[in-house]
Amino acid sequence: MFDRDDPLSLEPIESASIRWIVEAAIAEGNRVSVLAPWTLALVAHMRDPLSATLRHTIAKRFPALAHFAEPDTPHDRAHEGYIEGGFSASFPVKD
Repeated sequence: MFDRDDPLSLEPIESASIRWIVEAAIAEGNRVSVLAPWTLALVAHMRDPLSATLRHTIAKRFPALAHFAEPDTPHDRAHEGYIEGGFSASFPVKD
């Protein structure tokens, strides 16, 4: 992954809830490192971990939205996020 200096277009994210999450994270000062296809979804990989405030807001606003958490592997850092309809937002987990 790489850190972008220029804003990345969120237009490809067609899930309203996932786009809202990404935009809310950006409003908190986070940024999208890369928007990348995965077998199950187009993933917005965020630079910073999910804040407790945003996690709480998402739970209240989108209670049925699928949350996932993945442990460290030899190829990827631990991460968590949300997925819906072929789109996902993924946040690294703090060490």
